[in-house]
Order: sequence, then structure tokens, then C-alpha cells
Amino acid sequence: MDERIPSGDRHDRADRYDRWRNIVADALDAREAHATLEHATADLAPELRGRRPAGLPHSPWELLEHVRLAQADLLAYLADPGYQAPAWPDGYWPPTPQPSGDAAWDDAVAAVVAGRERLKALLRELPDPTAAIPWGAGHSYLRTILVALDHEAYHVGQIVLVRRLLGAWPPP
Repeated sequence: MDERIPSGDRHDRADRYDRWRNIVADALDAREAHATLEHATADLAPELRGRRPAGLPHSPWELLEHVRLAQADLLAYLADPGYQAPAWPDGYWPPTPQPSGDAAWDDAVAAVVAGRERLKALLRELPDPTAAIPWGAGHSYLRTILVALDHEAYHVGQIVLVRRLLGAWPPP
């Protein structure tokens, strides 16, 4: 087949959506361009999880829990016609800089990973990921999934920075 022919003429819409779905699903795993959340949070000593480095406003726990809360909010927005946003900023940040214990930390990491898997599944289930969310003020499913992807990547970078400043990067 002549590669000079635009791909839109060679493939139907479903094939193009499948390619986009795979690209975005791979990006949700974030293994190619930067650290994953799992790597950024791995083996951080419990006594450092709630520590804020000098000059920075957030601890590793605050950043991790913020990612979890925001991702859960975006998943609710994607799925619930009766969606109501949490209050800003309190609904998106934990009340304290440290987790209540090791289980809270582990549960937050597991919840983000599970949420990411739900986003990938939703992306693959949608007949048209570019369609508007019926209750979404004109936002598309794809746009909202990309917001979740971008938000997690941004804060993973912050977790890495905080760990560097705490002398705990890279993980052992």
C-alpha cells in the first residue's frame, strides 16, 4: 500500500480510534518518558512520607493523596450524571502532611494504580473516546482522561523533586 496515501483514507474511524486508544493507554502507564508513580513512591521511609522540604509546600504524602483524590474525582466525573465536584481545595488535598500509617500510603498507591486501570478500561470501552460527556459541559471523555494522565505525571515529577530534596532519590 502506498504510504503517501493519508491514513484517514486507508483506515476506517474504528481503526483510528483503536490506535488512539492504545497510544493513550500506553501513556497512562508512563513507562517511556518519566518515572511512574509506583517508582516515585517506592521504598520511601515512613518517617519521610510526611516531611515537607524547606521551601516547598507539600510532603510526598500530600502529593500522593492529592493525585488519588483528583483521579477519583475525574473518574466520578466520567461516570456519574449526577456528579458534584468536591470543594476546592479541601476536597482535593489531605488534611495533614503525613499519612495515618503505612496502610494509608500503600492504599493510596494501590488506588491510583487501580484508577489508572479503570481509565484504560473506560478508554477501550468507549465507542468514540472523542465524544462529549453528556453531563460534562462540553468536555470529551478523551480530554478528561488526558487531564488525569497529565495531572498524575506532573505530580509524580513533584514527588521525585521532594524525594531528591529529602535525600531519598533514587529509591534503593
